[in-house]
Amino acid sequence: MDVDRTVVWGVVGLVVVTTLVSGPLVGAVDLTSDAETPAYGVGSVTVESASLPERATLTAGRFGAGEYRLQVPDAAVAIAAVEGRPLLVYKLEIDERGYSRSTTHFLSTENVGSYAASMSDDTFAPDTVNQTAYDGRLALVVRANDSGRVVAERSITVEVIE
Repeated sequence: MDVDRTVVWGVVGLVVVTTLVSGPLVGAVDLTSDAETPAYGVGSVTVESASLPERATLTAGRFGAGEYRLQVPDAAVAIAAVEGRPLLVYKLEIDERGYSRSTTHFLSTENVGSYAASMSDDTFAPDTVNQTAYDGRLALVVRANDSGRVVAERSITVEVIE
């Protein structure tokens, strides 16, 4: 029994000593991990090429759903290198509608190679869609170190499908 009691008091003593030595009162030992992880938007990315789609679609809902769904195909990006945690922004603007949408992609070294930048779908009320097509503008922008750089940009047609 004395051995069990000695082990228990030994563990309690170790916990108390560790708490005192690493606590705010003494602070002699820092037991926390201080990994220097850069913030999002800090670093760099090397884009070898980027391909943007030629068109997007606004498709009328089926069976009386009444909404138009905006779908933008993925952009194909060839990423050669990533350092830190830069951002890749995939953006669509339709000036005639006063519409702008973007999706931010958080990059890391795991994204080196072929990368598909996607944009989530959106919906429009049927009474707001009054043309057969709209002119749009797509862009891929790299954001890092408080600056932005356009890596690809093109005019597209947003086709309305009834």
